[in-house]
Amino acid sequence: MILIADSSALIALAVVDKLDILESLFGEVYVPRAVYDEVSQQSKGESEKLALYCKDKVLDISSEIIGTG
Repeated sequence: MILIADSSALIALAVVDKLDILESLFGEVYVPRAVYDEVSQQSKGESEKLALYCKDKVLDISSEIIGTG
């Protein structure tokens, strides 16, 4: 299963140090670039942890990929 996570879920899991649970539950985890850009801003809490976790999971999403185009 593939999960495209939003920033709220990622931040909450980072705060409780449980980001690893996503792979356990879903296998593959991908994060839209906009979400990565948001959670990895240095001014945001947990940004370093989230940037490291998400760096290999970033996808550039277009409307063709999600079926709205």
